[in-house]
Amino acid sequence: MKIAQIARPFVRPAGTERAVVEASCEMERQGVDVRIYTPKYKDDLFDRIGNGIEIEEVSLPTPPVFELYSDLLVANRLISKASRWADAVILHHAQSLAAYVMRKYSIPCIPFYHIDRWDWMLWGSYRPFARIYTLPLDALELRCLTEVPLVLTNSRSLSNAIQRHEPQAKVAHVSVGVDTSRFYPRWDRDEEFIMMAGRIIPKNNFELGIRSIIDTNYRMVIASIVETKTIGYYRRLRGLIAQEHLEDRVSFKELNDQALIDHYQKCSIFLSPRVFDYLGHAALEPMACGKPVIANTTQSSIEDNPPIIRCRSDPSEWRNAVSSLMDHPSIRTNLGRKSHAFVEDFHSLTGCVTQMLRLITPLVEGPKNNRSTPAFADL
Repeated sequence: MKIAQIARPFVRPAGTERAVVEASCEMERQGVDVRIYTPKYKDDLFDRIGNGIEIEEVSLPTPPVFELYSDLLVANRLISKASRWADAVILHHAQSLAAYVMRKYSIPCIPFYHIDRWDWMLWGSYRPFARIYTLPLDALELRCLTEVPLVLTNSRSLSNAIQRHEPQAKVAHVSVGVDTSRFYPRWDRDEEFIMMAGRIIPKNNFELGIRSIIDTNYRMVIASIVETKTIGYYRRLRGLIAQEHLEDRVSFKELNDQALIDHYQKCSIFLSPRVFDYLGHAALEPMACGKPVIANTTQSSIEDNPPIIRCRSDPSEWRNAVSSLMDHPSIRTNLGRKSHAFVEDFHSLTGCVTQMLRLITPLVEGPKNNRSTPAFADL
């Protein structure tokens, strides 16, 4: 079976990009011929990229405000190339093209959602205009959701959100997978600093994590990349750091793949103040490295009930939790061991890719062997 993965430019080692790369490598290990089609790939971004990666440079003079629509043009060009080779296509962006791809090229095309595109909090200062801007795309996407035989998401909550938008969509979630052959504990490493990681966006709620070390002497590293479209939020964070006189203890770092793993292995604790009800790569990867996680409980629960410390959106509650862990190494170690075991049991890359292939294979083999699509009621 030959699977093509269509993705945005690979210019940062963030969660979605890592998910595509590592899933592709694991698919190859499981005997699937897989290629990634992307407009741009930054050399040495990931240590484990494998062979057979198709790269096509696509440059369109479109302002960032029209990104969702330029994505369709870029993805269409990538799909045109991929369709000559692949038995199936997975769309990690421009998901509304999936039904069109199936009609034009007569191959299964599976949209894979990593975020809730209909979440208005993602729009920041553009929020008042978002509904008008996305109106044509929403109509296309909702129609697509009813026509494709399978929609994948990275969490149950996102699956539920999509089905609220379109109840007829056949949605299944694939758990976030972590490559534990690379993200693993170094129990002898603990350099007594706190870490956060992820895209600099309001939903990651980094302010709460920063406020948790006010009136302490703890150091913090935030692993991320400053992007033009989120520069306003970055400046807000820098303003908070300056206001609280934390410049000497809070640093932003742009880390390549191996440097990120190295920081996870030597940090003391990881903070996940983001406003989601499931753990993403940014939290699961340090957990795989045996690090305890403090997470935000903005929802009633966190998916899969992970062994983490939960705090409400109260800086003093976070500060107490941080101090409890930082002042007691044995508690950190015990919780870190539980975290590592949780990732191995529920979020191993091998298990997650096996789950994904179990859903996709019937779509490829179905027309040949008169097999039906997956039984979604059992997922």
